[in-house]
Amino acid sequence: MSNNRTSLKEKDPVVLSYENFLLHESDVRLLIDDQWLNDSVIGFYMEYLNTEVFKNNSKVYFISPEIVQCIKECNVDDIAVFLDPLVKDKNYSYIFFPLNDQEQLQTVGGTHWSLVVYGAQDKRLFHMDSIFDSNEKQARKLALKLKFYFKDIVDIITPLATRQQHNSYDCGIHLICNAENVAQYVCANLDIREVDPVDVDDLQNKRTSLVDLIYKLAKRNEII
Repeated sequence: MSNNRTSLKEKDPVVLSYENFLLHESDVRLLIDDQWLNDSVIGFYMEYLNTEVFKNNSKVYFISPEIVQCIKECNVDDIAVFLDPLVKDKNYSYIFFPLNDQEQLQTVGGTHWSLVVYGAQDKRLFHMDSIFDSNEKQARKLALKLKFYFKDIVDIITPLATRQQHNSYDCGIHLICNAENVAQYVCANLDIREVDPVDVDDLQNKRTSLVDLIYKLAKRNEII
């Protein structure tokens, strides 16, 4: 058994250990080879936004996709188990939920990512989907669960204007760029409903910049 584990590590070595996330070589290949992003890559970047980009800003918080999936599929009585340790009594103005269309709790997979944002002052859940309303069913499913937790939500889902992807695999890139773009916008005390669409160049360059970031953080870990 130990030989098998060693063989697997050699075939897919860890590139980066960051907070609670491990990125393997196969995860980085998803970025390099223009493939659909998995929850490891999405989760890493959500944690990076929390830990470094918006470290000193108490207005925004980014939930990992694994937690979002648990909330979406769990019993409503269990939602607090997942959210209380992260957001209770923190008074975040906006909480970001990366949403996947996988419908089974214990199974990794899915075919599409979109972004749901809870606005505390707006008392609304905003949805950004890079393939029109492809994830509307999943967004509504998540919204019904979140209404049990936040209790003040006045509307199920409010769509936000979003740039549309032109291929079958860049939904994760759109999610990441939308999350960062919206967070920067609301941290400047601007109305989320008037957020400018993410810059096209940011979308086109994000895969390369993510790969560069991963190796930069890996090198920093070596120095430490």
